[in-house]
Amino acid sequence: MSFASYREQHVAFLNKAVKPVDLSLDQLEGRSFGPETHKGPMVISSDPSEDNLGSKLVTLQSVQHLKDIAGISDDHFAANPHADRSVRYPTQPVQTDFDKAIERARNDNCALESLIHPADQKTIGQAMMAFIHGNSQKVKAFEPVINALRFPNQVLLTTGQDITVTPGNPLIIGPNSPYVTQDPVLGAVAIFGTVTVQQGGQIQILIPVTFKAAQINML
Repeated sequence: MSFASYREQHVAFLNKAVKPVDLSLDQLEGRSFGPETHKGPMVISSDPSEDNLGSKLVTLQSVQHLKDIAGISDDHFAANPHADRSVRYPTQPVQTDFDKAIERARNDNCALESLIHPADQKTIGQAMMAFIHGNSQKVKAFEPVINALRFPNQVLLTTGQDITVTPGNPLIIGPNSPYVTQDPVLGAVAIFGTVTVQQGGQIQILIPVTFKAAQINML
């Protein structure tokens, strides 16, 4: 099936999903995975010897880049003001002057970390999660220090037109991907047009993952 035969909403969803990773729908077409392409498990891994879905590491230059790829758009919260009720925004006052610390560190991440009060480290992590999954405008003041501490960084990207998970073809996400355990936010991003999970099929998630699909079929 070509993308031309998909519904308009389906195509619009995928166009929006692949744009932040500099891909087009043409690059997804024909990338179909399932019993016809794999005799056993379908694996997403940062280890090329393990991965068999053509996954690749994508460099992220900023927390905004990560939000664009794996987070929730601020437009969603503008249209639904109470949609972020479950998002944990920082409430504790910070004890570090982040601007001065960044200036003194001079692009040295280790030096910057040593200049930040220990109590603020957790707050920065909480702000990063809120920036990605909530309304980033509410934690905008943390953006420079998040970028200085955590970026550039990487995320594991897997894309495809469709994937079919069966009892004989489980989808395993993350084996032998040690780098993603260093930060609870970074991990894998999987973007598919259609995901079909047949009865008895399993998706094993071993690392943090953002799964984007225009359509999911459970058979």
